This record gives sequence, C-alpha cells and structure tokens, in this order.
Amino acid sequence: MKPGRSSSVSPPAREEKPVGERPDQDHRLVKSALSGQAEAFTELVRRHQDLVAAVAWRYGTPREEIEDVVSEVFIKVYENLARYRPDHAFSTWLYRVAANHVMDRQRKRREIPCGDFAEDQSIAPGGAEQRLERRERAQLLRTALAELDPLYRQPLFLVYIEGQPLRTAAEMLGLRENTMKVRLMRGRRALARILSERYPDYFGQGVSLAL
Repeated sequence: MKPGRSSSVSPPAREEKPVGERPDQDHRLVKSALSGQAEAFTELVRRHQDLVAAVAWRYGTPREEIEDVVSEVFIKVYENLARYRPDHAFSTWLYRVAANHVMDRQRKRREIPCGDFAEDQSIAPGGAEQRLERRERAQLLRTALAELDPLYRQPLFLVYIEGQPLRTAAEMLGLRENTMKVRLMRGRRALARILSERYPDYFGQGVSLAL
C-alpha cells in the first residue's frame, strides 16, 4: 500500500540535520518495508517527516504547501525504496530525495528561493552591498540563481544556505569532496558572472562573491 497524506507537519525552528538517530533501526525498517510490512514504512514516515518538512521549508516552499510536498516525497521514497543502500544513513538518502524533489518542483515554476542567501551573504568588492536595498538584492540574486545549472545550484544551497559541512553536503549529493569543491567554485564564478553581466551598475565587472 502506498503512503497516503502524512499527518500535519510544520517546519521546526532549527532544521534537523540529515544524520538519523539509531540508523540501524532505520535499516531494519527499510528491510521490513521492502518485505511488504506497511507499518514499517509508516514508522519511517513518522520518524523522518519533520526532516522532509524542514527541507521543503528551507528551500522556500510556501507553508501551505509543505504538507503536500512531504506526501509527494514519501510517495517517491516508497516507489524507490529498493534503490536505497545502507552504506549511508537513511536520513542522508532521504534528504537528497527531498531536496531534489523540491528543486524540481521549483524549477518547473521558475521560483528559486534565496531570501537567506541575499540577506546573510556579503558581496565583494566592498561597497556593492551598501548600494542595494535588501529587497532589491534578494530579487537580483533570485534571478541569477534561477539561471544557474542545478549542478552548481544545489551545492551552493547546501553549503552556503543550509550551512552543511562540505563532507556532509558531498555525501548528500553522492559526490566526492574534491568534486564538491570544484562545483562550489564554478557555481560561485557562474553566479558572479551572471550578476556582473546583468547588473553592472550594482556589481561591476569581475565581481566575486564572498560566500
């Protein structure tokens, strides 16, 4: 039986990190769910629905849509559960599934959240940030991020917005740390190039992002 709509969930004040407690229990639940025990999958949903809600919230999903996103993610998890490998924590794999789903959802709408990115990160060279109002800066970055290849957008989100350690972020995306570093570097350069080309009055040529 496929999972139905999850119980009401709301984003926690602080996002749960994708390191599940008692991972051995998760592995046993996955194994039981794959053998056809519906209650095992229900328990996985109960244990991790707040994590999925937090991912949806942090990536800019409107509050009224979070419950729908949680249900959509767990349906996708149910359909792909056999692809999970216990080499990593179930919550890490789940985080990746949830993040990819939310990003795909937003890409279809062409809506890329970056409120925290715009508010919390500084822009070099000095003086550029002072010339922008917070709302204007957020809009410019939102537009620029929307144009980034997801290959680079996701690493930027995980490390600079989510605040995930490099190793954890790389594991979530199934990448080696060196590959992650390269994508972060290229993502920063690509974002800076878009900003300098589209908004030279604000950012100028050769702008770099001090993330």
